[in-house]
Amino acid sequence: MSIPMSMPESARQRPALLTALGALGALAAASVLVRASPLRVTLALARALKWATRRAASTGQARRVIDARDWATRCVPGRAACMERSLAAFLMCCATGAAVDWCLGCRFDPCEGHAWIETDGTAVGEPESPDRPLYVTVRV
Repeated sequence: MSIPMSMPESARQRPALLTALGALGALAAASVLVRASPLRVTLALARALKWATRRAASTGQARRVIDARDWATRCVPGRAACMERSLAAFLMCCATGAAVDWCLGCRFDPCEGHAWIETDGTAVGEPESPDRPLYVTVRV
């Protein structure tokens, strides 16, 4: 028997029906945007959506969105990388009228690209690693 370590306990439980459907829809939309459109189009759309949302999301709201997105990721066949997953969380927050920052960047030692969402300058749903901080390249 294997031990599920990659997902937190809250992501293993199905969220409310509308939230679950929203997470699946956001993940599908994010996958299409990442795979079928140039990055500049995706960034322009993200900027427009963020401009339309006026209320900043709390860390708790963003955490609930991340948990629903993680649940949806487990239900979808195939691989969803950090770009699709973070964009899906960003789209879900925008759909609820809550603004978060969608960040694209990297960390070093070893060098790796990464995408995540932030509230109040703090990455949400990312493991703490003070020895390998995230560096933002693009923030929407």
